[in-house]
Amino acid sequence: MRKLADRLETVRPGLLRSLAVIVTVIGASIALIAGQLGSVDPPAAGNPAPETYTADRVITVPDEAATEAARDAAEATVQTRYTIDTEVPVQVQQNVEAFFNAVTLELYNDSVRPIPEPPEETTTTTTTPTSTTLFPDEGGEATVIVPDLLRLSEAAARTELAVLQLNAAVGDPVEVTSGSGNENLVVAQDPPAESLVTPGSTVTLQLGFVPVPPTTTTTTTTLVPPTLEEQELALAEAYGFLPEQTRSTFIEIAQADLDSVAAGSTEQPLLDVLLADINTRLTIEYAGDGIRTEELTDVLTAIRNGSVTLSPRDWPNRDAAADAAAELMIFYLEVNVKADAELTEADRREARASVEPVTIEFVEGQDIAKQGDIVSDIEAEAIAQLLAAAPQTPKRLAAGLVVAAVTGLLVLFLRRNRPKLWLQPKLLFLFGLVIVLAAVSARLVGSLIPEGNPALGYIMPAAAFGYLGGILFDTRAAVLMSIPVAVFAGITTGDIGVVVFSAASVLAPLPFVSKAASMRDLRVAILYTALITGPFAASVAWFFTDNNITGEAALFGFGGGLLGGLIGLGILPYVDTAFGLTTTLTLLDLTDRNHPALRLLEERAPGTFNHSMLVGTLAGRAARAIDANPLLAEAAAYYHDLGKTENPHLFIENQFGAANPHNWMEPEESAAVIRNHVVDGIRLAREYRIPPDVAIGIRQHHGTSLMRFFYHKALEDRPSDDVKTEDFRHVGQKPQSREMAIVMLCDAIEAAARSLAYLDNPTADGLSKIVEQVVSEKLEDGQLDESALTFSDLTRVKQALVDALISHYHHRIVYPNFPGNATEESAEPVL
Repeated sequence: MRKLADRLETVRPGLLRSLAVIVTVIGASIALIAGQLGSVDPPAAGNPAPETYTADRVITVPDEAATEAARDAAEATVQTRYTIDTEVPVQVQQNVEAFFNAVTLELYNDSVRPIPEPPEETTTTTTTPTSTTLFPDEGGEATVIVPDLLRLSEAAARTELAVLQLNAAVGDPVEVTSGSGNENLVVAQDPPAESLVTPGSTVTLQLGFVPVPPTTTTTTTTLVPPTLEEQELALAEAYGFLPEQTRSTFIEIAQADLDSVAAGSTEQPLLDVLLADINTRLTIEYAGDGIRTEELTDVLTAIRNGSVTLSPRDWPNRDAAADAAAELMIFYLEVNVKADAELTEADRREARASVEPVTIEFVEGQDIAKQGDIVSDIEAEAIAQLLAAAPQTPKRLAAGLVVAAVTGLLVLFLRRNRPKLWLQPKLLFLFGLVIVLAAVSARLVGSLIPEGNPALGYIMPAAAFGYLGGILFDTRAAVLMSIPVAVFAGITTGDIGVVVFSAASVLAPLPFVSKAASMRDLRVAILYTALITGPFAASVAWFFTDNNITGEAALFGFGGGLLGGLIGLGILPYVDTAFGLTTTLTLLDLTDRNHPALRLLEERAPGTFNHSMLVGTLAGRAARAIDANPLLAEAAAYYHDLGKTENPHLFIENQFGAANPHNWMEPEESAAVIRNHVVDGIRLAREYRIPPDVAIGIRQHHGTSLMRFFYHKALEDRPSDDVKTEDFRHVGQKPQSREMAIVMLCDAIEAAARSLAYLDNPTADGLSKIVEQVVSEKLEDGQLDESALTFSDLTRVKQALVDALISHYHHRIVYPNFPGNATEESAEPVL
């Protein structure tokens, strides 16, 4: 980019200036027009229509609200999908049967009544011996099927029990006795028949007996069954969650069964009948569509109110039995029909998708909205479609003409009032680039402002162009920059408050950056600018819009000031490097003691380095005295003797304690060596990328001055006719600016003052005479003729230099016993 900027200088200036103006107009116009003016912003829904909008063709607008309502209605018609769990009824029946088994086992559990010793028989009983076998299960597993011992005699049961406890193996015969007699009969066992047990394990059977009336026995033993309270207590331990009345009823029915068996009844036990009745009712309840969650309460209520229909038998208490059966069913009954959320949601999605979008049509010639009417959402969308398709060429052309007019106004001002900027195509291109950036900035902010929130427009980073204009060009050019920034803000936002704020924001940083000489000054400038733009934004918003947004405007205005400073100073280093300009930031970098060129000077020519530092201090002070650029003068002074690093030993300030080579060199040769430090300095400046505005100090710090020392030395050796002054003059260039003239004067004055300090104790009067003598000599030699310094400037420069030298060569106490003291006791101050 920098090479391109340098090449621009080789093209015809007039052609380049015209090209810069054209590129600026086109670039700014594109930035403002692209996208932003492609369609006029339609009125927002809920706001009054600014004019009457009429359809010029059929405009179809989707009615999102109506479409959504139709889809909601379709979804509401979808019925919930259910699935039937066939395992639930099976599990319920198993739970009920387990309860019945528990009732039977608790009644005859040997923990309630141990099996008594067999009574001594007084008669012989007739038995029929049979044989059975422990069979493996159907799957062939090594398990044993427990035989059914029900209805066996007590003696046979004891025999069977003993066989099992002897760990009978698969296939072992088991002797059982069937028949009857004067013994008790087995009516319950645990584990139940047909259950599987592992072969070789010990199986303990719990048996329940009932007494059988004696037939052929002479004596019999009647065993007493457990009491009702004992039975209820045992059952309550396992089924305490059931009502006490329910448990008691079931035990009473079981007791009735025992009594029937003891009486020799062959009817089906009541518990079995009741279980069958409950299962029948369960089958009825689960039949058909099953039981849903919302139906469970009604089903349970119906069961409780209607109880359970019992089979016709001689029940001890029919109503109590029916109620107990109902309570048992109520506890175990579960929902077997459940809602399927996934299937139902799929049906709902399908129903919504089947609804076609609802649209509203505006035919050609139909008014969409009349002026003053509140615009609805449908009308706002229709107006947006209308305006999007409308031709916008006139508006684009108008925006382009505004940009061209503003640019033309700026060009006219620069040509008449800023010829230095106008005559340099590189600077003119840079000025145009800043204008284009202003258009881009306005375009971005304009696109971010939401409808109904004008306060956000005050975030405009217009202050950035004050920083760019003030640092890259000068204060007057920066003031001029406020015109395009304000105009572009008006085009993109249409808010007069933002226009005024943008113009003022460009001016806000100028008082702080125009004299900035350090990074701290620039940071303070950002803060002070934000403190100005915040309250100003609030004032403008209050005056032009609504006082309800003053707080927001102040906040956004403060943010715009900060943002502008960060953007402006952030892109500044890239811009000045690309265009090869010397800005405040560049000069601050050059005056850093860690700059590679200064480190080279310090390492190779330390005497010259110290001389350059002092010359820089003098130059900065003199430049401030006449309102010149102190940073530029100081930087030029730092590098003006950079060429001495090539042959440092040939210069007196670097010869501490060494012989001076010029003592045996011809005067012309010495002058040529001294003259070459300018040529070497220019070459090193290019190598270390020293900006031209600073490197020019190397060429101009001696100008075309006469090297008087070697000139007079030549006159001493030869006749004056043989000595040419051209051989002893520097081949540089006379200073072209005030800053370079100051560097020339400070260079000569510092060398003369150092010589005076070396030969004698300098005084204020002596230093003043040196300054006056050097300035007069440069004036008489014509070295300051092209520098634009006035006599008034020279007067202030001389006074500033005298004050600076007096400060430098200040008084010090002579310490005792130091080398060079006249007497050890002397303590007189010296200069």
